[in-house]
Amino acid sequence: MAKVYTLAVIGGGAAGLMGAVRASELLGGANVILLEAAPRVGKKLLATGNGRCNLTNQNMSPQHYHGDADRAAPILEAYPPKKIIAYFQHLGLLCREQSEGRIYPYSMQASTVLNILRARLHDFGGKEQCDFAVQTICRTPNGYSILSKGGMSVCARFILLCTGGMAQAGADSGYPLARQLRHSVTPLKPALAPILVRDKKRVRALKGVRARAAVSLWRGSKMLRQTEGEVQFTDGGLSGICVFELSREAASGDVLSIDLVPDYSLSELYKITGGKLDGVLHKTLVQACPFERCKNFCFAVDRTEDFKHAQVTAGGVPLSQLDGSCGSRRSPGAWLCGEILNVDGDCGGYNLHWAWSSALCAVQAIHEEAHK
Repeated sequence: MAKVYTLAVIGGGAAGLMGAVRASELLGGANVILLEAAPRVGKKLLATGNGRCNLTNQNMSPQHYHGDADRAAPILEAYPPKKIIAYFQHLGLLCREQSEGRIYPYSMQASTVLNILRARLHDFGGKEQCDFAVQTICRTPNGYSILSKGGMSVCARFILLCTGGMAQAGADSGYPLARQLRHSVTPLKPALAPILVRDKKRVRALKGVRARAAVSLWRGSKMLRQTEGEVQFTDGGLSGICVFELSREAASGDVLSIDLVPDYSLSELYKITGGKLDGVLHKTLVQACPFERCKNFCFAVDRTEDFKHAQVTAGGVPLSQLDGSCGSRRSPGAWLCGEILNVDGDCGGYNLHWAWSSALCAVQAIHEEAHK
């Protein structure tokens, strides 16, 4: 007779790894299996924070989230940065705080985070099954039967679906599984991505140039949002964290206005420089931007880069279809967490924090349900 696990975690990304580790600790590792479609777990985790893994942020607030942020707020409040850091320390990971409240592993290496999670999963006795691409999830009298594309099957009393989004991978394998659990999915859009502009020739001449600036996104006469930080000019558009933060709202025909000297008014700048920018900006920018346009250097938006170039997916399964622990209201015994849900955050550790906190919240509820 086939073994029936207490919990099958589907997806070996940040949320799945955290869920599997905590579940193995609470339920006993022999009762938990982690299923991952790729040859190994945590590939996307290794790329987070430019390979440094920005775990969370001390400035945590629902205001840093989009989509169903209001419904996510109780989970974020129940699992604040202090609790996430404490749990990582419990697992043996030392953390450090950097600028703007960002929390990183002390090693400043994402690989350290992945290694700790995999090691503790092993220590707690949890099973890791890679090359298991889930194709079908079926209800059974004892819970769920999970079938892979290769013909393998796993049975579990409960399931935790945390297959991530379409960002970077460009694949949508998790969303059909959510639909099999009778959930709908809101429209999906790449977020925290570079923005491509229409004037390719003009921006291409600036390729490789970086500048500290304030960037605002305009739709007609209305300013949608403004950010500040380093702008990077690319072969076809604009990149950098401050641009990423605008990508969620940006649409074709909008205008990006770049203030290249945000610390001074135009009149103040003229008094100091006499209308010359060669002592202020990179020489390539000086050639491309007339003095009178340095506080309003504009580019018309073509589109946001595709999912393969995005850091996160905007959209997903609505939280209205889940209870307060991320448990499905439509498929009893199933929980969903992480990027597959209609919650995405700003740059700065907020998306990983959502992965950790939603997974911990779900596993706590699964633990309580398993012991009823």
